[in-house]
Amino acid sequence: MRALIAEDDPVSRRMLKTFLSKADYEVVVATDGLEAWALLQQPDAPRLVILDWMMPRMDGIQLCRKIRNCAESFYVYIVMLTARTQSQDILDGLEAGVDDYLTKPFNPPELMVRLRAGRRILDLQERLVAACEKLQVLVADNPEADLQNRTSLVDIS
Repeated sequence: MRALIAEDDPVSRRMLKTFLSKADYEVVVATDGLEAWALLQQPDAPRLVILDWMMPRMDGIQLCRKIRNCAESFYVYIVMLTARTQSQDILDGLEAGVDDYLTKPFNPPELMVRLRAGRRILDLQERLVAACEKLQVLVADNPEADLQNRTSLVDIS
């Protein structure tokens, strides 16, 4: 699975990249939020993203909101990994749409468990999309299907 790291600190970025590479992730790196946004616009964009909060040009919260406001056909799982530890920071991050929130310095086994949870969610979402697409084809190809049912199915997706 491909993972994007958006982190402006070179030491943290290198640590995360090494950690994820050893865990068999294909790692893509961005040094700021704007670069991360550009990478997420690519056709083969990573669906798992680890964001730092405080980055130049576009911070992690702004990037998260931008990702969530973009109506894509696939879900992006976002982990905020930041030095910000206040309860309000955690609430703000979750409110912006992050799926998980970890503070620095991170505990490698804890990060790995949380990334596995993210992978499960992404796998489930992928299977759900595939099932919906298959169902649309089955209903559209069935001449005996009621037109109202076909119209409702298309409206649902």
